[in-house]
Amino acid sequence: MTSDFKPAELDIEIVKGDYWVESFALTIDNNPINLSTATISISVTQGCSNTIIWEAQSGNGISVSGANNNQINVSKLVNIDSGDYEWSLKVTYQTGVVKTYLWGQFKVYLNIP
Repeated sequence: MTSDFKPAELDIEIVKGDYWVESFALTIDNNPINLSTATISISVTQGCSNTIIWEAQSGNGISVSGANNNQINVSKLVNIDSGDYEWSLKVTYQTGVVKTYLWGQFKVYLNIP
């Protein structure tokens, strides 16, 4: 089940060399979205060219879990230059439909601010 809606904005701040460890549970109207057959990807991009400088994908930094297969778990090293970037979390369903569920600013610090 998918629905058209505006993706949620979530800004991320992280220190270079740290692991980004976070979980997201996807629901529509309080009903879990089954992600067991979907491909999930997170991309961090820089500038207007949308050049991907860091990414995580199903099986490579991203896993799906939970009783309803609706929880996305991120656990991946962020070892990119400090700076201001943008990120997005996209789900590609088995039908080929692609949905962006999260996006925001992605700030990488060299040291703890």
